[in-house]
Amino acid sequence: MYILTIISISLICLSGLFAAYRHKMYFQQSSYFLSRYLKWLSGAFKTRSIVSFAAFILTLLFVVLEWAIPLFILALLSLVRIKTYANDKKKAIKKLVVTARIKRLIFTESLLLVISVVAGAVVNPLLYIISATFSFITPSLLVISAVINKPIEVIGANYYINDAKRILKNHKGLKVIGITGSYGKTGTKFILGRILSESFNVLATPESFNTPMGIVRTVREKMTAPTEIFIAEMGAKKKGDIKEICKICNPYIALITSVGPQHLDTFGSIENVLKTKLELADWVEKKGGKSYLNSDNEYLMSKKKDYNATLFGSNDVADVRVENISYGPTGLKFTLVKGETEIPIHTRLLGRHNALNIAAAAAVALDLGESKEDIAFAVSTLSPPPHRLQMRPYINGSTLIDDAYNSNPEGCLEAVNVLGSFSGMKKIIVTPGLVELGKLEYECNKKLGIRAAEKCDEIILVGKKRSIPLMDGINEVGFMGKVTVVERFSDAAAMLNTICDSNTVVLFENDLPDNYAG
Repeated sequence: MYILTIISISLICLSGLFAAYRHKMYFQQSSYFLSRYLKWLSGAFKTRSIVSFAAFILTLLFVVLEWAIPLFILALLSLVRIKTYANDKKKAIKKLVVTARIKRLIFTESLLLVISVVAGAVVNPLLYIISATFSFITPSLLVISAVINKPIEVIGANYYINDAKRILKNHKGLKVIGITGSYGKTGTKFILGRILSESFNVLATPESFNTPMGIVRTVREKMTAPTEIFIAEMGAKKKGDIKEICKICNPYIALITSVGPQHLDTFGSIENVLKTKLELADWVEKKGGKSYLNSDNEYLMSKKKDYNATLFGSNDVADVRVENISYGPTGLKFTLVKGETEIPIHTRLLGRHNALNIAAAAAVALDLGESKEDIAFAVSTLSPPPHRLQMRPYINGSTLIDDAYNSNPEGCLEAVNVLGSFSGMKKIIVTPGLVELGKLEYECNKKLGIRAAEKCDEIILVGKKRSIPLMDGINEVGFMGKVTVVERFSDAAAMLNTICDSNTVVLFENDLPDNYAG
């Protein structure tokens, strides 16, 4: 009996560790902020949670009344629970990345479970209640482990930050360019890096490495002696985030692509977004550096007088101006104008917003001495970054426009315009809409629904609750095509397999991670 009890409790604890997978996944998607994870958790109490609580009660009955049968039943159910973990992992849109931090979290969780089992076996069976709590109320295991690990994470982060600062300080002659914006920063970073690589040895933060630790990791792992220019993409979700990154990499050039309604759930207002993005320009100009601002953005232009900035855009006040834009399935054509200088541009990139991104990069590159010929050539070789208006072959000979990483209102509308440029083809959009827009979320999603109804033949919406504002927009314009609502992107993919052919073009617009499902 004693041995069977230990085995059963251990199996239950093991299932709890596996069940915690999706909680670690959401914790990671919340940028390791417990407050954001707990906010998700508050709205995620589902049937599985009720079952877990019932199992917890059965364990209490065993501990208090010494009923063995409920415990053994739960041990068998734990095997089913482990299988459920496998399904969670398979269905996850954005998988858990097993970083060093996640490994430390798993170690602490495992250690707590082992201690709880040993305490119940050696000290008092009543302490098995702790095992039950950790195993069936899995958020408790994650939260306690994260709190325990917090000092270790802070100490480790400070060590790595100071090491990155040392590397940058000792790298004589290095030019650091900071790029931020509510949207467009990743695309502009790749474009600028490609242009400057014609004349310089360039290092840019990879993919969406735009957090302090992402930048620190880039510096520590990839900075080499020949590097002449370091381009740092800077993300932010609250006031002070950009200033924190500036303290690490000390940029001398600031490029701000845009300000818009992004992450309003954490910023609170557009005004706070604007102040945060301008932390980069404030830092640079205090150091005697140079700023570049988007003249098409009304928020940035409201602060134009406070900065000695070069402007890029498509209007008359821009110092580097985009003219004669035309685009279609093969890409963009337009002219860049700076004073008497004109640069004809042809690129495989799609969308008007990419013309502005190229103008932003060209404005910086021209001031750093790049020739107009080098700029035109570099831009002609560009390919879209992964999942950002990336066009590729799809199922049954169809064409896919993969814009899954786009989550800004203007970019989403422009992506639908690109889809609409495929005349003579069946046009399908798959989207869950936009998130983190605060009070503007309904309005922006409704606009996306209207634009989709104007440009598409068929619309597939992801998430019953999320699709409500999109449906309101679609119904407002009297869409005559077919609208389908599915639970997950995987359901949409299965559906597309039956309706796509060689005359079909599909747009994936903003594939949200699992913590926004619903």
